[in-house]
Amino acid sequence: MADDAVLRQALVSLEVNDTFSEAVVALGDGSRLRFRHRVGERWARAESADGTEDAANLAGKVLSRIDMFRLNAKHLDVQFQDGSRWEAPFHDRNDPRLFTFREA
Repeated sequence: MADDAVLRQALVSLEVNDTFSEAVVALGDGSRLRFRHRVGERWARAESADGTEDAANLAGKVLSRIDMFRLNAKHLDVQFQDGSRWEAPFHDRNDPRLFTFREA
């Protein structure tokens, strides 16, 4: 299975802050991928349901396959080592079907 398909199947929700500098992708096993992209700071990490860093869950599996990501007002774009790609465009802030916005 392609890496993007693993993320697509596990995705429960996506939450983005109002400055588009942080995003949290919740996955079906309760784990989360947390992304941060600010001036001089870019990282992604896997967290367990209680918020501690944890590579031994679904988020850790997905994180280990990420090659790079972009997070900005346009989208969260994740590119994987196998060449596949997952993108969540932020074109309509009023459409809650895929993502929610939260204050920074």
